[in-house]
Amino acid sequence: MVDVRSALAATLAIGIGLVAVAAPGAVVRLQFAAYGPTTGRHGEYGGEREIDDRLRWLVRAVGVAVLGVGVYLAAQPFL
Repeated sequence: MVDVRSALAATLAIGIGLVAVAAPGAVVRLQFAAYGPTTGRHGEYGGEREIDDRLRWLVRAVGVAVLGVGVYLAAQPFL
């Protein structure tokens, strides 16, 4: 039988991993570590900053790792 904490942890990890793989630009924009909390919008009329492709691939790689952990946690009762 699966306890509630393990099921929630697996669901959360799979969800975060899927979002990081599917929309890495959105994940980068949400992180204050990348741009700082007081930087605000830049460019004319508050345009968005350009996100480096290397940063997108890094977020995707972390997303795949988190997704793998979530799948491992979900598969534990069946192993």
